Amino acid sequence: MKMVMKQLSCKSFAKLNLCLHVIKRRDDGYHDIQGIFHVIDLYDTMIFRMNESKSVNLNTNDKSLMNEDNLIYKACRMLSEKYNLNIGVDITLEKKIPIGSGLGGGSSNAAVTLHAINKLYDTQLSKDELLTIADQLGSDVPFFIHGGTAYVSGKGNIVKKLSPNPKFYVLVFPGISISTEYIFGIISDKDFCKPDNQNGLLESEHNSFEEVVLNKYPELMQTKYWLSSFGKVRMSGTGSTLYIEFDSYESAIEANKEIGKRYRSKMVSSLESYDIFS
Repeated sequence: MKMVMKQLSCKSFAKLNLCLHVIKRRDDGYHDIQGIFHVIDLYDTMIFRMNESKSVNLNTNDKSLMNEDNLIYKACRMLSEKYNLNIGVDITLEKKIPIGSGLGGGSSNAAVTLHAINKLYDTQLSKDELLTIADQLGSDVPFFIHGGTAYVSGKGNIVKKLSPNPKFYVLVFPGISISTEYIFGIISDKDFCKPDNQNGLLESEHNSFEEVVLNKYPELMQTKYWLSSFGKVRMSGTGSTLYIEFDSYESAIEANKEIGKRYRSKMVSSLESYDIFS
C-alpha cells in the first residue's frame, strides 16, 4: 500500500440543528429522528502526522478527551480492524467547539479522522464505505461525512443534501456541558413528534429536546429569556448552545456586540462548501 503523504491539516466543522424532531425510540436503543442539519464556520483544527510506531497518539488542548473512549481513537480502531491497516499517527486536536454544546464537535472529529486516514494511507475507500463505519461510531457522524446542509432521518444515518440560502447566526455558549446520552435517556413519548415531510421540516424550528433541557437547567431558561429580545432563540441538538438566526451579516454582528457583553458568544455563518482539507 503506498503512502501518499506524511502530514495532513484539517478543519473539523461544527453543525447547528435548524430543527430536530425525535419520532420514536428504536429497538436497538437509538431513536428515529428527522431534522435539518447545517454546517457552520466554527471548527476545531486537526493535524495528522504519520509515525513509525504504529500507534495512535492524541494530543489536545482539552485533556478530558485523551482517553480510549474518544471517537477519534474508535474511528482509527475500526478502520484498522476492518481494512487491516497498521495505523501509526500522531493527532493534534485544537478544540474550539465546546464539549457538550450540541454542536456535534466529537462526531465531526470522528468523521474528519475517517477522511484523513483514508487520504493519508491512500486506502481509496468510497463515501459509502466511510459511511458504513461512521454509522457504527455515532448517529451524527454520517452527516459529517457529507457536510453542508442536509435533511437527516433514520437514526441519523439517512442524509439528503440540501441547498438553502446563506444565513448568519449568533451562538451563545452558557458554559454548561450536557451529555447527549443522558438527555436521550430522559426524553419520553410526550416529547416525540409525528413524522413530517421535508418541506414541513424546512418550515419547522422545533427541537424535541428543548423543553426537557430547559426544565433540567433553569439557568438556560433564564439565558433564553434574556436573549429573546434579539430574536427567536433556538437550541442546537441536546444543548447547551442557544442561537439566533439573522438574515444579514450586519444585523448578526450588531447583535453579537450586545450579547457578548453578557455571555460568551460568537457570530457564525452557514457553509455550503465543505472542504475539510482546505
